[in-house]
Amino acid sequence: ICLTCFERALSLVDEGNVADIWYNISHVAIGVGDLRMAYQALKNAISADHNHAESYNNLGVLELKRGGIDTETAADQARSNFQSANKLSQFLFEPAFNGGLLAFKCGEFQEAYNLTKRALEIYPDHTD
Repeated sequence: ICLTCFERALSLVDEGNVADIWYNISHVAIGVGDLRMAYQALKNAISADHNHAESYNNLGVLELKRGGIDTETAADQARSNFQSANKLSQFLFEPAFNGGLLAFKCGEFQEAYNLTKRALEIYPDHTD
């Protein structure tokens, strides 16, 4: 039933919110465990709106899920997505937090500190 609703939403969409619909579809795909569909939905969201910071952030998370930090390509792609999200949005703490966590796991402690500090400046009550 969800996919039917999203198909209807996509058929009625205007260009201003198509990226948000694809972003929401990615959440449904993640919820049912279809990471390939989620990945493609996030790519579609970014192609519809190159400034969709939330999609870049979640794409970075999926890159890490697919390849892990041990895979240099996956870690580099995830880092690039987190950096893009950080540049595009001054109000999201998640890209800074995720980038900081990645940097910490890769042994880049100064970068981890800087990004964690930025995440806490945006959202001081974050506890992870």
